[in-house]
Amino acid sequence: MAGLGWDEVAARFAAAANWWVATSGPAGPHAVPVWGVVVDDVLHFYGDPNAVRSQNLAADPRVALHLESGSDVLLVHGEAVALGPAGGVDAVNAAYAAKYAAPDDAQYLPDAPLNDASLLYGVRPERALAWSLGGEDSMRMRRWAPGG
Repeated sequence: MAGLGWDEVAARFAAAANWWVATSGPAGPHAVPVWGVVVDDVLHFYGDPNAVRSQNLAADPRVALHLESGSDVLLVHGEAVALGPAGGVDAVNAAYAAKYAAPDDAQYLPDAPLNDASLLYGVRPERALAWSLGGEDSMRMRRWAPGG
């Protein structure tokens, strides 16, 4: 079985419609589904600064991201870095518009009026883990870390 490369991690997150973002705060763990895109191998998501995830990240930037599947698992642990206004990076806006292209999606994109106050986050990954159920390599964990 091959190891886990960042190219695979980025491609799988880029293809997934929804990601789970997990943070931690005074009330304990908090996980929510978000839309996300990958631009220049960086995982990006956004959120209202008053949302629990944003409040948690302001106090503790550690984050875990997970794809939707519980049988073909991919987790990324790292640090979410606030990059400024959600609609402030043209390449990220273009990636969101291309990925979430249904007519009803436009109102929720990071550069839409609804998200004027939202923050854009980029994830600085520290490690990634992947495993699948079934087959001869069932439950064999693959790992990625920067530089290795």
